[in-house]
Amino acid sequence: MDDTLFLKARPLSSGDGWELLSPGVGCYAQAPAAGARRGPRETAGVLVVLERSYRLLLPDGVAGYVLTPPPERKHLPVGFGTALFTLRAETAGPAPAPAAAASGLKLLLSPQAGRFWRRPEPKAPQYVNVGDELGEGKTVGLLEVMKTFNPVKYGGPERARVRGFLVDDGAEVAEGQPLIELA
Repeated sequence: MDDTLFLKARPLSSGDGWELLSPGVGCYAQAPAAGARRGPRETAGVLVVLERSYRLLLPDGVAGYVLTPPPERKHLPVGFGTALFTLRAETAGPAPAPAAAASGLKLLLSPQAGRFWRRPEPKAPQYVNVGDELGEGKTVGLLEVMKTFNPVKYGGPERARVRGFLVDDGAEVAEGQPLIELA
C-alpha cells in the first residue's frame, strides 16, 4: 500500500464536527472504531480501487473523535462523496463513544440505518431545534427506509435539552449512529 488519498470533509450544520466523505469510487475498509481519536493526516481507513489500496488520510485542520460505528461489511462499496463517518471536533467536548457514559455526554442514537429527516416535509419547520426541551415520546425526526418514514422519538425518561445535531437533514445514517447531542 504505497498510495494515499485525502478524505473530503463537510462541516456539520451544528458547526462542531465534520462528515468525512469518500474521495473516490471503490470499497471502504479498515474504518476507525467509534470513539477513536483522529487528527490531520492520520489514517482513517483504506479505499480499495481495482485491487489497489489507497490509505485514506484526514485533511489538514480536521481532528476529533469518531461518532459513527464502523460499517458492518468488511469492504463497503462506496461512491465519490459517500459519507464514511462523522467526526466530532476536539474543541466540542469529550469523546462520545465508549467513554460517553463516563463523561456524562448524552446522545440520541439512530434505531436503524436509513435517511434521517429533521422535518415532516421539505417546507415544514423542524420537529426540534437546538435549545428545545424534550420529554419522553417527543418526535425528533423521521427515519426513511425504503420509502417508509418512521418517527424517531426521544426515549426519556428524564427531560433533556437539544445541544446540537450531529448529522445533516437528509443524511444517510447507520444503526447506532449518534443523531443528536443532549444536555
